[in-house]
Amino acid sequence: MNVYTYDFEILTMSTVFMNAMSDIVIKRFDGDKEAKDRIKTRVVYAPKQRVLNDLLDKDQNIQLPVIAVTIGGIARDETRVFNKLQGTFHRSTQNADIFEYDRTPVPIDITFNVSILTRYQQDMDQILSHLLPYINPYFVVSWRTPQRPDFEIRSNVYWSGQANIQYPNDIINTTVARVAGELSFVFKGWLFRNLGTAKPIFTVDTTIASKVDPFLYQEKDKFRTGEYDNFVYNAVPAKPQIV
Repeated sequence: MNVYTYDFEILTMSTVFMNAMSDIVIKRFDGDKEAKDRIKTRVVYAPKQRVLNDLLDKDQNIQLPVIAVTIGGIARDETRVFNKLQGTFHRSTQNADIFEYDRTPVPIDITFNVSILTRYQQDMDQILSHLLPYINPYFVVSWRTPQRPDFEIRSNVYWSGQANIQYPNDIINTTVARVAGELSFVFKGWLFRNLGTAKPIFTVDTTIASKVDPFLYQEKDKFRTGEYDNFVYNAVPAKPQIV
């Protein structure tokens, strides 16, 4: 088992999931409903508690809004186990004389916990409106594994169907006010084993044809005595005679 490969591919799926939410931009409006500011939402891979302790930068500026993503768990998906095949063989793209052994991957469900932190309720509404309308009931992401850059994998990401929102009810004067939203997603991914190699597969070209020759039946005794060097066996049954 190559543990680095497993971890790298799980990290790849996490990065793909985060990139799906990395282009969210919210607008700040004035009293005339004119957009004065456009703020790109930060997406970080970190626990919510760590983000809460880092809401202020070195210049004491509030770093909101922010989306924090963490892995909540990994489970084997029995519904996507179709067979017990050991894998497939294909010719290597690097060396035509080598065949690569692509072992059957393991279907897994990765649960992602998503925490959304904003300063205003309006910011939270805009972020949710960027995500939820496009998840009905899932959205699809495209990704590739490092060892298989030529193969595209499309995975469905399912939303749990709930978005819990918490308001800053009990805060002190030194606490940054924020609105928090909690969501959960399931990423339908795969775990791959390392590519193996196999010996070249040689193709044997041969021609097999049946032959009907009454001579074989008439001279069959001569074959038994070794009078002939070649022996042709006819396995085709006799055709029915219609009178």
